[in-house]
Amino acid sequence: MSEAPPPEQKAGSKAVGLWPVVVAAGLIWLGWQVALVPLAARAPSEHAVRLSPGSAEVLARAAEGEIRAGDMEDAGYLARLSLSKAPFDVEALRVLAMSEAEAGRTDQADELMTLAGNWSLRDSAAHSWLIESRLRRGNYASAFAHADTLVRRRADQRPQVFNLFSTAAETDPRAGPYLASELADSPPWRAEYLQSLYRRPNGLQLLAGLALGLEQTEGPFTTAELQSLYQALYQGRRIAGLKTIRETLERPSADSILVNGEFADQETLLPFGWQLGVGPGISVGLLNDDRKPELTALRVIHDARNAQDLASQLVLMAPGSYRLSGRQRLENGRGRTGFAWQIQCLESSEIIGEVRFELDMDTQSDWSSFQTRVVVPEQGCTAQIVKLVPINTGRRTDIVIWFSQLALERIP
Repeated sequence: MSEAPPPEQKAGSKAVGLWPVVVAAGLIWLGWQVALVPLAARAPSEHAVRLSPGSAEVLARAAEGEIRAGDMEDAGYLARLSLSKAPFDVEALRVLAMSEAEAGRTDQADELMTLAGNWSLRDSAAHSWLIESRLRRGNYASAFAHADTLVRRRADQRPQVFNLFSTAAETDPRAGPYLASELADSPPWRAEYLQSLYRRPNGLQLLAGLALGLEQTEGPFTTAELQSLYQALYQGRRIAGLKTIRETLERPSADSILVNGEFADQETLLPFGWQLGVGPGISVGLLNDDRKPELTALRVIHDARNAQDLASQLVLMAPGSYRLSGRQRLENGRGRTGFAWQIQCLESSEIIGEVRFELDMDTQSDWSSFQTRVVVPEQGCTAQIVKLVPINTGRRTDIVIWFSQLALERIP
């Protein structure tokens, strides 16, 4: 008869026999937990909570779902559960802040949303909420700072945020300096924002204020930005505003009525400065005279047929008497075609001054001086165009003519 195994051996054998079952059960549980992650991520929020009630991420997503469903109380409850497991969950913070705001606890809501925005610069929803909240409170420094964070990374949000910027600056004078402060740092959205103002009904007025406000900062209007503003004011015939900005900024300097009458090769800020004609049969350039290299001049090559303006610029002369003077010489050409410097009132198109040059190689081959008197009327001539034009165009021929030292001066 065989001897029975001792009790200890029986217990050990039973444990060894149960070990594969324990391992299998553990693997099944582990597999279920792994499967829960994608299931909970894809399932509707109410099902996800049942599948994974201990997941802070799932609870935060469920809280978002309650916000969209309009149940702010449940949203706040789920957000608190999420934060109890993950105190730095930005999504849950944002939802809880919205729940607090709905309940009228605005200070707590603002603190929570500020935390959400500070912990994640990528949380666009939090920054959008903060922008609107701070704007309503008149806290423009914070509102614009959050807006800058948002539009730096979300180009699709720029139109809405730009509209908030502009509306705030147009309706509350306190907002302008804060907007200028953001622009002074030359953020990557600056050019896009300034361009957006040209499409607003009162955009030019806001642009003018920004040009003045930014002048003493590290980010004043560039030449291109200021030229765009000047040209828009000029084309809109807003001469008073154009004059005010030019005189305030001293760009270009108002020391002389005419800008660059020496025709030097220098940066131009239109409409102040020379707009040179471009077209078939003409060539207009700022060059050094080949006879006197120290003399800069305007050289015109003309086919005697093209009738367009050859050079022009805007000037702002007050009513009174002036003298237009300069020097000219004819390099090549003869015939019925001539040229004239004219001064024309912008509003009425009246020619208030003119000096003509006929083509005569015998008398004009050397530099000679010219001048004429100009009278700006009291009414209807707040701005003027100084321009060089061809006259009596017709039969084709080659003409080369030079001008230099053009000046406009007030006289008694």
